[in-house]
Amino acid sequence: MKWLLLCGLSGWVAGADLVPGDVVTLKLRGVQGGSEEVDGDYTVDELGMIRLPLLEKPLEAAARSPIAFARAAESAYRTAGIYQNPAIEAVAKKAVEAEGAVLSVGGHVRRSSQVPYRQGMTMIQAIDAVGGRTEFASRNVLLIRDGKQYCLDFEQLAHKNLKLLAGDSLQVEQKPAWLDRWKGTKEGVAKLLKEKGD
Repeated sequence: MKWLLLCGLSGWVAGADLVPGDVVTLKLRGVQGGSEEVDGDYTVDELGMIRLPLLEKPLEAAARSPIAFARAAESAYRTAGIYQNPAIEAVAKKAVEAEGAVLSVGGHVRRSSQVPYRQGMTMIQAIDAVGGRTEFASRNVLLIRDGKQYCLDFEQLAHKNLKLLAGDSLQVEQKPAWLDRWKGTKEGVAKLLKEKGD
């Protein structure tokens, strides 16, 4: 019989939909040995996916509850012929509920500072939270996430509405003397925008 662990501890939820940045703890039951390969913590990536051991393709996690994700994982393991009757327990720690979660906004904005992070916060909301951009602000906004840098375009609506993660850093660049062009590429932000780079 399949069953899923529901946990009521503070910050840990079983029913709320997963979002990028959430951490899901999985425990595999109902199999003979080898459960340690699956047991562990998995982070929902920026595309809303989780890559599980032994499976060739990542599984969609975003917009699914931990229960729904566990059922999808069970089905994937059965379909791949890896486990005959897996029963997976799933508990998610919502990254957005981490106490004191912030993001940093600086550069050519009215007040460079750290901003309290809220689930679903967008680039434009974070910049507005520090008073908006100055008259010297460029359209180029650098997003620093997990040690990687992405160049966003403040003039593109999709970029303004990009959802941020706790710990992100935004730097609004200075406007050049002549032409204020976007320095990034579509391919550079395709993963963030959940688009395919052409």
